[in-house]
Amino acid sequence: MIEKKNNHKARRFLELNQIQRLWRQLPAGKRAAAGAAGQGKWFRIFLLVVFSLLAAIIVYPRSQVSYPDYRVNDIAQANIKATADFLVEDQESTAKRQQECITESPLVYDLDERVGAEINARLHDAFEFMRQARQEALQEATSHRGGPGAAITSPPFSQVYKIILDKKPEFERRLGVVLPNNIFYLLARDNFSVQWEDIISQQVNFVVSQGVFSEQSSGLQNQRRHIIIRHLPSWNEKVENNPERFLPVEEARKKVGLYCRETVTLPTGSRYAVCEVAQSLVVPNLALNRAETERRKLKRLQELRPVYFQIKQGEMLVREGEKITPTHLIKLQAMKKETPQGWWLWKFLGSFFIIVLLFGACYQLSRLFAKKSSHNNTELTFLALILLSVTLLNLGLTIFGDALTRLSPLISKNFIFYLPVALAPILANVFIGLEVAVMISFLASILTAMLLENPFLFCIYFSVSNLVGVWGTRYCRNRWVLIRAGLSVAVVNFAMVLAIKLLDLPLDLEDVFFGGVFALGGGIQVGILASGLAPILEMLFDLTSDIKLLELLNLERPMLRQLMLAAPGTYHHSIIVGNMVEAAAEKIGANPLLAKAAAYYHDIGKIKKPTYFVENQLGGENKHEKLAPSMSSLILQAHVKDGMELARQDRVGQKIIDIIQQHHGTSFMAYFFNKAKQQAANPQQVNIEDYRYPGPRPQTKEAGLVLLADQVEAASKTLLDPTPARIQGLVQKIINNIFADGQLDECELTLKDLHEIAKSFIKILSGIFHHRVDYPQAADKGGEKKKSSDDLDKQPAEKDSLKPHKDQEKGREDLKRLGLS
Repeated sequence: MIEKKNNHKARRFLELNQIQRLWRQLPAGKRAAAGAAGQGKWFRIFLLVVFSLLAAIIVYPRSQVSYPDYRVNDIAQANIKATADFLVEDQESTAKRQQECITESPLVYDLDERVGAEINARLHDAFEFMRQARQEALQEATSHRGGPGAAITSPPFSQVYKIILDKKPEFERRLGVVLPNNIFYLLARDNFSVQWEDIISQQVNFVVSQGVFSEQSSGLQNQRRHIIIRHLPSWNEKVENNPERFLPVEEARKKVGLYCRETVTLPTGSRYAVCEVAQSLVVPNLALNRAETERRKLKRLQELRPVYFQIKQGEMLVREGEKITPTHLIKLQAMKKETPQGWWLWKFLGSFFIIVLLFGACYQLSRLFAKKSSHNNTELTFLALILLSVTLLNLGLTIFGDALTRLSPLISKNFIFYLPVALAPILANVFIGLEVAVMISFLASILTAMLLENPFLFCIYFSVSNLVGVWGTRYCRNRWVLIRAGLSVAVVNFAMVLAIKLLDLPLDLEDVFFGGVFALGGGIQVGILASGLAPILEMLFDLTSDIKLLELLNLERPMLRQLMLAAPGTYHHSIIVGNMVEAAAEKIGANPLLAKAAAYYHDIGKIKKPTYFVENQLGGENKHEKLAPSMSSLILQAHVKDGMELARQDRVGQKIIDIIQQHHGTSFMAYFFNKAKQQAANPQQVNIEDYRYPGPRPQTKEAGLVLLADQVEAASKTLLDPTPARIQGLVQKIINNIFADGQLDECELTLKDLHEIAKSFIKILSGIFHHRVDYPQAADKGGEKKKSSDDLDKQPAEKDSLKPHKDQEKGREDLKRLGLS
């Protein structure tokens, strides 16, 4: 196990050594490029995080996170908006519903069906008691009246009544009522008749069975809604929709008396006694169960849900300067209750992650069609800053618009149309390119819409406005284009406002007027801000717009005049290369202005040592003959670095500086390499990488164009008889060699582009090296022809044609020094 572990460590150590050795073998330029790529990756990650963090802070909801503990009649110190959607209890409506619930809750009454049976039982017991008492009284009266052997006769009623009168208290106790003596007398006279007992029972049951309530429940007859009747002892419940049918005890007794007098067929005295007893026996059997009623009311109140009204996120709860009312306090307390602890942190993190994902996805997508821009950290920083700046400006204008509410709600509502969101994509289009500007259009729209209460609708409005701004600046060759683009944005903004207002019918002409005015003002504002900020941003970020490229193409610029005076051959070469790349760029969809300006400045580094370059030697001695090949190689390579330094001093822009650095790629100087091998004692020790330009290879179409045109134009000077066929052969050969050497592997040129480039180069060079026509001359008096100026120009060429071998060898030598053969 230990041996296996040691072997693994040994292999790992060898692998690391091999990686380090390969890294050291890389050219310095490639090592620097690899290091820069690694640093650029971390910088882009850092930029994404910082940008997303700042954007999240800007678009973070501006509603009040915390506010003072206001009391009624306090003055609000600031506007307070709802931080989220929540519900507020409408206490007035809730109290009203509760009162309705209490009022509508049915009363519960207990109907004791046992009362009738109890009355009958008492009635029977009392009457039976008195009937027995009467029998006993008769026996007692009879025994007192005569002794043994006396005749048996019924005692008089008066004597019997005196005896049973003593039983009246017990009778009344058993009956449950107190009767007048006259009624008791009548009952006794009829011997407490069973018939009377049945009549009384019938009369009482007739009323009691219907339900009788006491005077304390007298409100029952005034009930205009249903009640609940609980039948005892079965506890069965029934809803009674006609509570008026129940009678209070007094009315029930009167009804019994009336019914009794109408239906009982007895002598008057007997009927009177029966009716009186029946009336006195009627007692309530229906009673309000207050405890059960309240319990049911409480249950219904507990089941009753409060009445709420909804508050939308962003809705203004309290405005600055308003007097706090109870309604305001209810809303503020509800928002505080609904807001979870630390909600602002979670909302901020949510906004942050949304923006990180959004911009990360957009960046990765932009690399598919805008690779040159997505790898430039300066441009990424510029895009991030203009997005943040425009969003911050829109935030400030939004706050200002809210403050205008005091003047007019219509002004505050329509001030949103004034936001200059299109400023960011217009600046991106001017300095970066159309593809990136389209992406910035949607990003700026989304960020600004996140500031507003109706994000979806306004995101569409801003997106259309931004795309029109990008379209208006697709060819930005002068400052007036920016103003014209702003006017286009204004017109489209006005049309969009009309469309948006049509969604809110009926139309309010005053609302449409304010919206249209702010829409037009917002578009005009975009044009003015863009034209004013463009030169400032150009200077701060060292960016290159088409306007600046036109300025750089002015041949009266000091740098170009210095090149013309110090290195006239290089100057002439740069002008021709500029014409070549301009024509080719239009064919392949590259930027003609950038390609031409880069061609003008690509060799300005030769100003420092002009005589070391063949085009500036003008037939003089070649200084490289006295130099070591390695030194010659260093001098040739140095003009790239010198050119970058001079370009930075002249502030021509990073795009042109990059093309200056890439216009030779990693081309191989074969002439000096072979010369070094011939002079070296050990040719194997000559490092081929010392005779290559440090690069990097061209990264854009424009850089590839300059590399091709530079070498083609230099090689064309070596043609002795530049016929169209020879020019075509030379151009094809140079382009094929460059392609085979892999110098175009990292730029965006395709085989179709190379074909169009070759055709364009051939056309330009054929026009430069065209042949002149020989015009015949009239003879003079001496019979000799006068030589025209054309003949004088042609004469040296004719002399040169007599010795082609010498000039051809010199041309081939120049080609070798240029590394083209």
